[in-house]
Amino acid sequence: MNAEFSAQTVTLEVLAHLERRRPAIAADEARIRAEVDAALVAVERAYAEAALPPSYLQALTTEIRDSVPARWRACAEPYTALERREFGLWRGGDPVARLTYVLVGLMVGSLIVAAPFIPIWEKWFPFALAILGWWIPTLQTTWHRRRYARALGEIAHELGRAQPRLDDVVRTEELLLPGRGDDHE
Repeated sequence: MNAEFSAQTVTLEVLAHLERRRPAIAADEARIRAEVDAALVAVERAYAEAALPPSYLQALTTEIRDSVPARWRACAEPYTALERREFGLWRGGDPVARLTYVLVGLMVGSLIVAAPFIPIWEKWFPFALAILGWWIPTLQTTWHRRRYARALGEIAHELGRAQPRLDDVVRTEELLLPGRGDDHE
């Protein structure tokens, strides 16, 4: 099938459409389904312009409508709630929080270097922990975002695995040009 209309590509387009509206629709199943349908309208229009077999498009849209809304909601709803709570960052990761993390990193690093039962004697270690402390809010936010992006990618990948089954739906007669199938006389 045309790569533009592969299950994975179309699913990524639908997910991108849903992501643009995620904060408003993540908790509402009916709105999610409506947005999936809205995203598929553009795909159906482009598919009709390309004059490709309608049975493939029907199987593809059915597969997407059956699986994407529930799987996307299962990922998006908790992520949106976490995002609204600023990913659980203390004080939202403001400069005061970052400076506190730096000071805690310096103190913990100094205690580790001073402790005789911990085999770390490098004098730079407290400063390394302090630098890491400044970036803790950024690392925490990045970790949550990457985890969510991976979950969305898994949805698209799973639908991409359905591609051979979707390709089998297309009949040979649909691939022939109109009027060409009757020329066998």
